[in-house]
Amino acid sequence: MISLSPVQLAVACATMTLLAAHVISPAARTTTTCWALGALVFWLTGASLWTWLFQDTTLRHPVWSGHLWSTGVAPAGGLIALLVWTLWYCRQRPTLRQRLCLLIMITNGLWWGLEQYRSGLQTPLPDTLAALTLKSLEGRSITPAHDAPARHLLLWRSDCTPCRQWLQKLADLPAGQRPELALVNQGEPLLSVIRYLDQHPDHQLELEDTALLLDPRQHLLALTGSRRLPVLLQVGPDSALRRVDDLPALIASSPR
Repeated sequence: MISLSPVQLAVACATMTLLAAHVISPAARTTTTCWALGALVFWLTGASLWTWLFQDTTLRHPVWSGHLWSTGVAPAGGLIALLVWTLWYCRQRPTLRQRLCLLIMITNGLWWGLEQYRSGLQTPLPDTLAALTLKSLEGRSITPAHDAPARHLLLWRSDCTPCRQWLQKLADLPAGQRPELALVNQGEPLLSVIRYLDQHPDHQLELEDTALLLDPRQHLLALTGSRRLPVLLQVGPDSALRRVDDLPALIASSPR
């Protein structure tokens, strides 16, 4: 399976949608091209506003300062804005409007179904952990396979609500009951990570420096093929990675 970064995936989906629009309405290619350009602007605006409105107020940044292509951005706002744009732009062409709205719903439904299917796969991931280098909060280069031999890696972001819930559950556990894991932040600036860990109860985890890591380019996230966080990975023999989706089961199986 080919692993695409969020940017590559967004560009690929936008290109396929534009080509499909040309196919369903070959006589209105100029119109569909203008529609596609406007759709890109509206999708970005809707996704940005949606993320900003539903973000934790203690972590809220200016509306356009977020990482629009990161996993923490939910596409629901973009989809709503895209439908509004389509209804308005094609208001005088009802047939084209119906076709484009149907195309949007079909492609989003197919995309959602594929993401659900892929997120449920339990097959081992490509063994690249041994060659992967991450950064510690102090700026040191860390090779997880050697310098941070944790049994599990938790991929997270501070602007991801499920991530914060998982971290809170881990922080509430007694020290002897916590699973052995390393936290790998995906794509956030160092200052944002430090501020979050200092201002929230999650700092009670009291992890070592080699267990608090940064993945600025989201290599691990692209490796998993997931577009949602959090992602929990189990590190097996010879640095083999396996996706684990159930944090409560992991906590229950941890030694007391």
